[in-house]
Amino acid sequence: MLTKATKDALAERGYAVVNGVVPKPLCEAVIEAVASFLHVDPGDASTWGVAHGHGIVPLHHHPALWEVRQHPAVHAIFAELYGSRALWSSVDRASFKPPAGDETVRISKLHWDADPRQPKDVAGYQGLVYLTDTDDHQGAFCCAPEIYRDLPDWLETHRDSITEELAEATPHAKRVGGKAGSLLIWSRLMPHSSARNDGARPRWVQYVTMSPAADEAARLKLAAAFREKRAPGWALRQKVRGQRDPEPGPVAELTSLGRRIAGLEAWPKTAQAASV
Repeated sequence: MLTKATKDALAERGYAVVNGVVPKPLCEAVIEAVASFLHVDPGDASTWGVAHGHGIVPLHHHPALWEVRQHPAVHAIFAELYGSRALWSSVDRASFKPPAGDETVRISKLHWDADPRQPKDVAGYQGLVYLTDTDDHQGAFCCAPEIYRDLPDWLETHRDSITEELAEATPHAKRVGGKAGSLLIWSRLMPHSSARNDGARPRWVQYVTMSPAADEAARLKLAAAFREKRAPGWALRQKVRGQRDPEPGPVAELTSLGRRIAGLEAWPKTAQAASV
């Protein structure tokens, strides 16, 4: 259950951190999968200089990622936010961002992953899981709550210079770290990015997002992508180095909940109730 303070923070600031959501063994399994994919040793800094653009790791269907997605506590939080258990999981990626050190590192500007002009009550939420303890200066999630707070007015005032204004705000964006296993949630209307890693250790993250289930045609398409281990179209268009489609390896074994959030089984009508 989300506390009132967490719900209030999400409503007022556009983001919130929920601690203790994902168990340590699940976090460690994702780190192992990412390290294997990148051929890095988490304990050996000499192997860290192979990170893909902006730290993104083009893995979508590794079983370790699906274990986090189908963890009941993750689903329960999104179900409470949406007021419905009938949710589908995004097929998103992980991130490995090593310390920048003295190098000049290009940081992605603040941006939205959805239309910022849509109403707040239909925009939905995005999320990430910190896989290790991550402080604010360790390449953490960053955002602009002051823009989110007055978003309609801000968009109207800056409609001819939105891109430039977001770029200018990026170096001053609020950084939000978290403990290992914590789930950071933010409104899709929050401009966001991830900061330069000025810490001494890599940032390890899995992006996890859920949205209300749609129609049967969409479910069948989602299920086929899972069975065939296909990367989402938006990810393929980004052309991140190392992406394969379909992805190799075994298909993840899913629980009953996992089969529903992956679209393999339809949600019953009673799932519209939020209780889990």
